[in-house]
Amino acid sequence: MLLINRFIRLIENHAETLALQWVQNVRTNPLTVGYGQLSKEVLHDIVYSRFRKLGEWIGSKEGRDKDIAREFCDIGVEAAKSGLKVSEMVYSFMLERDLLWRYILDEGIITEGVDLNRAIEFSHQLNYFYEKAIYFATIGHESCHVVAEHASPHTFFDQIFDGFKHWIVVK
Repeated sequence: MLLINRFIRLIENHAETLALQWVQNVRTNPLTVGYGQLSKEVLHDIVYSRFRKLGEWIGSKEGRDKDIAREFCDIGVEAAKSGLKVSEMVYSFMLERDLLWRYILDEGIITEGVDLNRAIEFSHQLNYFYEKAIYFATIGHESCHVVAEHASPHTFFDQIFDGFKHWIVVK
């Protein structure tokens, strides 16, 4: 577990560099063209805060899943309001996750078989986190259209989260 914490600290401590790389990636990738319309500063602030909070989101903290769900629903709503396509938003998360994983591998701190096992465990946690983030951001993006037709934003979120709970609880 200590190595996983080291991976998280490495990402959090290098959030600035990673954020700048991600901004460059999403602004130049042909699958995330819409991000080119947003300022570098706005994009930086969005992803920098996620990288700095990674330790809060990865792990087994009580109530964390609902906080992640709410935050990423809000991110999806903001993406929709900014005119980003859901496919661009999803791909930006994929680029973000891959950037973090490549960074961990490139740092050269995985030197033994035990380290590799811990790295694989971290990769699983990272993937699990981003799967939830992508799902809830997509729900948030869609809710800009669905909520007006069906229910209040709060009721809509609770219905979605309750239906998702069976998948969230992992031990």
